[in-house]
Amino acid sequence: MRLLLVAIACCLGAASNASAADIKSISRLAAGPGNVLFVADWKSARVHAITLPRAAQKPAGAAFNILDLEDLLSRQVGGAKVTVEDMVVRPGTAEVYIAVSYGAAKTPALIVVSSDQRARRVNLKAAKSTSIALRDAPTSNYKFWRETPERSFTVTDMKWRDGELFIAGLSNQDFASTLRRTKYPFDAQQSITSVEIYHTGHNLIETRAPIRAMSFATLRGKPYLVAAYTCTPIVLIPLDELKDGAHIRGKTIAELGYGNTPAGLIAYTKTSQGKTEDFLMLVNFERGSSMIPVSELEAASARPGIETIVPYGQIAGLDVMPAPLAGTMRLDNLDEESLIVVRRFLEKDALQLVTVGKELSFRLTDHISEYAFPQYSFKGDEFQLKYAKPRLDMLLEHEGFADHIKASE
Repeated sequence: MRLLLVAIACCLGAASNASAADIKSISRLAAGPGNVLFVADWKSARVHAITLPRAAQKPAGAAFNILDLEDLLSRQVGGAKVTVEDMVVRPGTAEVYIAVSYGAAKTPALIVVSSDQRARRVNLKAAKSTSIALRDAPTSNYKFWRETPERSFTVTDMKWRDGELFIAGLSNQDFASTLRRTKYPFDAQQSITSVEIYHTGHNLIETRAPIRAMSFATLRGKPYLVAAYTCTPIVLIPLDELKDGAHIRGKTIAELGYGNTPAGLIAYTKTSQGKTEDFLMLVNFERGSSMIPVSELEAASARPGIETIVPYGQIAGLDVMPAPLAGTMRLDNLDEESLIVVRRFLEKDALQLVTVGKELSFRLTDHISEYAFPQYSFKGDEFQLKYAKPRLDMLLEHEGFADHIKASE
């Protein structure tokens, strides 16, 4: 009996012993229910749930135009060089939480940024939190290409859905690619499923390389996890197959390009010309971003999966639309009107935090076009006055250049 009580106490301890003050690294963030922010710590193989102070709800329409994010973040950590690890929006508040590592020791920090270009470092030592230890976490000391610890892939993406936290990453098992599910508030229950896929570019059944980005979609009335892997197969996994101890094969439905690592995958809704559609946005480190209509995913879910190699360089399985989001490192929904991105703006080599309208998915002030010249006039051009000018005026106002709006006549 005493041994049983000790075992129960150990299980409960796994969900509560460590506090946010003990965080040794931050690999991924996820917004949870209410005021909860989930923080993944790969070095200690734990996920922390931090209860944030209450924040006022704000209407849609906040505009972020932080064009020197690196300096803003660096000043919160004593001027040290920072690396952005992840970014997430606290829903409804226009608060953006950015995880960074800084200095030679790669010390973790969590910084909240607002649209008025203010930043504040979150005091993790004082934060109210609980945590859960991840079962079967990697213990290897191996470093990929002599640089990147295998253990840093303990959590590669993390999303909250309907009372559960879904955690993609690695385990210490032979079939290392793993999906974990846990409820919050945390308890001793934790589901672990190993996942294999057919990789369309490699012509391999793969069991090790983890999901790099994931989201969710309801297809033909059934909930699925949509996963993007390196190089870039897109895979559907029915949520009802994610059971503890199961080993499953995801259904490969598309190949979106070789030589690429996904950086993020989010679901959003876009309204254009009075029509509202659901999309996923896939952003990548090496390739451009892809707008994926959920209708395309639904059609693919009804077809057989791809089980033969896709020839080198070809795109197959989904009809996607490229989005002008080059340099994007992290992406999230700010509100129903806008996406928000952490990006490396390549033309000026600047780290930035900016909003991008969901309707157009580009920023006018990124470009020097005919419209930007002071001599340009809309006068007498009915097409430009009807279709272009209203959109350009909206973008100029949103991006902080309302004084550049030209008269119609």
